[in-house]
Amino acid sequence: MAYNPQQNGVVERKNRTIVGAIGVMLHDQSLPFFLWAEAYNTDVYLQNMSPHRVLGSKTPKEVFISKKPKVGHIRIFGCLTYSHVLEERRTKLESIAEKGILVGYSETNRVYCIYLPAQRKIVLRRDLIFEEVSRG
Repeated sequence: MAYNPQQNGVVERKNRTIVGAIGVMLHDQSLPFFLWAEAYNTDVYLQNMSPHRVLGSKTPKEVFISKKPKVGHIRIFGCLTYSHVLEERRTKLESIAEKGILVGYSETNRVYCIYLPAQRKIVLRRDLIFEEVSRG
């Protein structure tokens, strides 16, 4: 029924947990609130890669694809990143690296979602250097 959220308590509780987590993620790294969608996607991605007691200590992804997920690519949300800028995309005097902030992961391949504060846009990058220190 419309305007009656108590009809599905499990889903409502899960949604409240995710919303609480994204608030903490953004606040901890002093990130702007307009990045809430990226934080939401990241939290769901990480929960799907984490073991759950209900699933017998398996991850939701493991149950779905029958294979344990690899987690070596996971980095701290909001950490600084540096990506190489190709010669074709810069002049001689411009920097060879572009500073960004990790805000998520791609579901399909090992690509990271990076927020570029100087350009106020989100891009996908593969080869990065991470500075994993809490900025908050």
